[in-house]
Amino acid sequence: MGIFGKARAKDTGSVGTFTSPHSVADTLRAASVAVAPELSSRKVEVSGPLMAASIYLSRLDETGLTVTAGNRIETYFQFVVDLEPSGDGCTGRVSFDRPRSQISRWRGNSMDLAANLSLRLHEYSVRTGEWKC
Repeated sequence: MGIFGKARAKDTGSVGTFTSPHSVADTLRAASVAVAPELSSRKVEVSGPLMAASIYLSRLDETGLTVTAGNRIETYFQFVVDLEPSGDGCTGRVSFDRPRSQISRWRGNSMDLAANLSLRLHEYSVRTGEWKC
């Protein structure tokens, strides 16, 4: 217990987990549609950092996707969705590359990524575990 009450859980960057009744490919499509509104180019295609700060898709493959915010010099955050096939669909883990308390630039975009993904997953009958937006 902390000095002023309940101890806070350690901020690890974890957003949550989910179980999808859909294939990895279908779940990945849903996830990429969910993150698209936050991307600077709105195109769901892998790219790299620019000179100017932007939010871009830095990974999109059969294991998941990564959205990166930053420029060629500095990374503000990475939003990672990892997927793994299961017997009846797939499972997923969602996290940031750093504790969320350490995300200072474009914090609103980071929260929107987590919230948009959660909403999209629920539209497709995907069950989420504990989720932090």
